[in-house]
Amino acid sequence: MTGLGQSVGKYGATPEDSITCRQNLSLYNESYKQKHYTDAMPGWRWVFTNCPKSSKKMYSDGENMYKKLMRAEKNPETKDKLLDTLLMIYDQRIQHFGQEGFVLGRKGVVMVQYRKEKYEDAFSILKQSVETEGLKSKAGAITGYFQSSLRMLENGKIEKEKVIEIFGEVSEIADHQLGKLTDEKKKGAYISAKENIEKLFEPIASCEDLIPMYSKKFDLNKENITWLKRGTELMNKKGCTDAPVFISMAETLHHLDPSAESAYNMGKMMLGKSQNDKATTYLKQAVELQENTEKKADYLITLANHCFKNLKQPGQGRSHALKAASVKPGWGNPYIVIGDMYAASAKSCGSNDFEKSAVYWAAVDKYIRAKSIDAAVGEDANKKIATFSKYFPNQKDAFFYGFNDGQSYTIECWINETTKVRVQQ
Repeated sequence: MTGLGQSVGKYGATPEDSITCRQNLSLYNESYKQKHYTDAMPGWRWVFTNCPKSSKKMYSDGENMYKKLMRAEKNPETKDKLLDTLLMIYDQRIQHFGQEGFVLGRKGVVMVQYRKEKYEDAFSILKQSVETEGLKSKAGAITGYFQSSLRMLENGKIEKEKVIEIFGEVSEIADHQLGKLTDEKKKGAYISAKENIEKLFEPIASCEDLIPMYSKKFDLNKENITWLKRGTELMNKKGCTDAPVFISMAETLHHLDPSAESAYNMGKMMLGKSQNDKATTYLKQAVELQENTEKKADYLITLANHCFKNLKQPGQGRSHALKAASVKPGWGNPYIVIGDMYAASAKSCGSNDFEKSAVYWAAVDKYIRAKSIDAAVGEDANKKIATFSKYFPNQKDAFFYGFNDGQSYTIECWINETTKVRVQQ
């Protein structure tokens, strides 16, 4: 048996090793394909030890088997030994097949999960992975990187400012991937990563943290486009858009590098100043320039609400919300927004109390549509349905105006939709 320190070829150091290596590759592969991992393990171990250059797939197979063994193992000492081997698999794969950034990402995630006391090592490994892979970083790696940064913060190893910086970095990677991926499974991984990261970040930084931090650094970074982009995006997420430093950053960024994000920030800034015409111009520019479907849909919702509330153009508001729904299929929020528009219009749509109450039918229709396509908005939709159903016409009023429950009814005004008569229960 050949030691790892000895120089070996792809299939081993000698012709005999080569024959044995190929035999063991074939044997373990057959058992592995049938998920007979216990039978596969002796052959796999021989290959791993004696012909480590023979197959890159051998490393991913080993990773899979050891992860399954670890999940099933109850004895802490045995599990720890299995983890040692798994970490060795990652190191040896890098040694013989490269892809250092990608493999370190997988190694770091395992350490975050199973070796929590080694949070500094996990942080260092994942930092190297993300710095190496950049925008190509995997969803698990960016989640693990942020999780390990929080552990570092909890233990006084880094400052909150560094965590904020890392949040901006990993958020940028997630948004980049979500804007380019078409594979739903891969896209789902980044959606989950983004949601988890944002949930973890929620209690970490507030406007009270961000405003002084960015104010202090603005003069040094006012020509740093990356810094300005990350900062304005983060402050926008946290609702710090009224802050003077946000306004300065947004204006500077739009001047240096006009983009969808900078146009959107300018639009939000103009909304804060009640300069509605300028806000409309910037928001429309942002929608036009944005290629990331997630962000484009968000921009359209902002524009929809602006048209409805500030410009008093409900038809335009609905059009933008419907466009958001088409840009991001399966998203219920646009229909929640339209339902809210309808409900807010009830008092002004109709010549009598019956016609005004009937508007709530159309609103509830939209809430029902929202939750039917998007479980994430179900709780919000149900609350609104319960609230506005109370304003439906009663049986007496419906009868007085010649309508029966379930009958077709067209709501006029700007809404101009056909719905069904429903009376209060």
